[in-house]
Amino acid sequence: MRSAVSCFAPVCVAPRPAPRRYPRRRRPLRSTRWTVAASRTRNEESQPDGPDTPSSEPIPQSKRRYINITGFPFPLTPLFSRKTVCNTLVINKIWTFEQEQGIGLGLGVSTSVVMTVVRMEDGKLWVHDPIAPTVELLDLLRLHCGDSSGTAIDVKYIVLATTQYEHKIFVAPFSRKFPNAEVWIAPGQFSFPVNLPNQFFGIFPTGYLDAVGSNMPWSSEIEQKLLRLPPLFWNQYTYCECAFLVKSTGTLIVTDAAVFVSENPPKIIEDDLLTDLGDENGFTIGLLRFGNYRGGRNLPGAGVTRKEGPEICKIIGWNRMALFSLFIAPDAKNILQPKNSFDGLRNKFVVSPIVFAVVFQFHRKLVWNWASSIQHDWGDSTNQIVSGHFPSYSGQKKGEAVGKFVEAFEWANSDDKKPKEYVDSNDLKSLELVVNVLRFLKAVPEE
Repeated sequence: MRSAVSCFAPVCVAPRPAPRRYPRRRRPLRSTRWTVAASRTRNEESQPDGPDTPSSEPIPQSKRRYINITGFPFPLTPLFSRKTVCNTLVINKIWTFEQEQGIGLGLGVSTSVVMTVVRMEDGKLWVHDPIAPTVELLDLLRLHCGDSSGTAIDVKYIVLATTQYEHKIFVAPFSRKFPNAEVWIAPGQFSFPVNLPNQFFGIFPTGYLDAVGSNMPWSSEIEQKLLRLPPLFWNQYTYCECAFLVKSTGTLIVTDAAVFVSENPPKIIEDDLLTDLGDENGFTIGLLRFGNYRGGRNLPGAGVTRKEGPEICKIIGWNRMALFSLFIAPDAKNILQPKNSFDGLRNKFVVSPIVFAVVFQFHRKLVWNWASSIQHDWGDSTNQIVSGHFPSYSGQKKGEAVGKFVEAFEWANSDDKKPKEYVDSNDLKSLELVVNVLRFLKAVPEE
């Protein structure tokens, strides 16, 4: 195309010396602008030290855009934009990618949802429980898990290790980004209120995860153990989850059976959200008192506001958020003053109360057999554990990591009515009410 100058210049002009040409300076790779975390690349030799350093440049919101308005009875938030944070667990071998997950409405019921990526011996990728495939996520995958040129992502396997909704919804859109990848899913997939085939949701499985993994194409590198419980809800719902051991690194990967409740919040949770939740004048606490939730209107609170103590508000906010995420509707006094209930969970693996109340308590023997087999077969080989929510955990000595994990299931091999981590039974009251209704409807077994 002719320039504007050449269009209007005179026809006859004096010749001008040819301009000197200087070497053009190369601009930095664009992908470096989008690094949210995991600033290391494949060729770096540093050791992992938790969440990787964020880029100083803001991420364009268009790279985080992802619309999710589906789900029964309500979609999981964020509805329109999802930030991604990457953590390097084992250099050049294992990464986690986190996004926020919640129920929205400004209530502070949020947590992290985690995708784990393993580089196989042939250099290709094994992806566990995909999350929303935003442009930002794909950029981070390319930057940290791609080939040596940093341009190609070679995903070989996509694994849906559970039947739980929040992990299932992203399998189809993620697999469309990698059409050559094999998709392996846990058996017993379902939908509610109408049970539809996987293909209806865009999931076209290569096959199903088996009980011990001997028939899996990755069996020489990754072992597995399947927990599949008898169906509930008039035979319409099956809890199924598969645990994996990456043998070369001693990494145990699970989804929902138990999560590690760190005293520090996941990096994906914004400080402002935590501060507002910890503030006595924040939206959630104000709504609780306005509605007199479980008699909480006149109960004492933590007594801290963001103006007086913003850092303390973040700590209180995370304590409250963890209780909300796990118990859904904990007791009012423990929302207002969360320390006692949170201390029961702090720095421990915990069976999610909703999973315990609605599913696990009816199948104690099967749950215990699964957990104890992990300890028996993998205990001495496991160095760290990654769950589908909350942070990962690294043991300090042989057998420690799996020991802490299995401790969360000791109730299943005893006469205890509930896990010892639930220090206040009142936090379970709302879930027990739900279970009583389900018993009345014959959706779950009697005691």
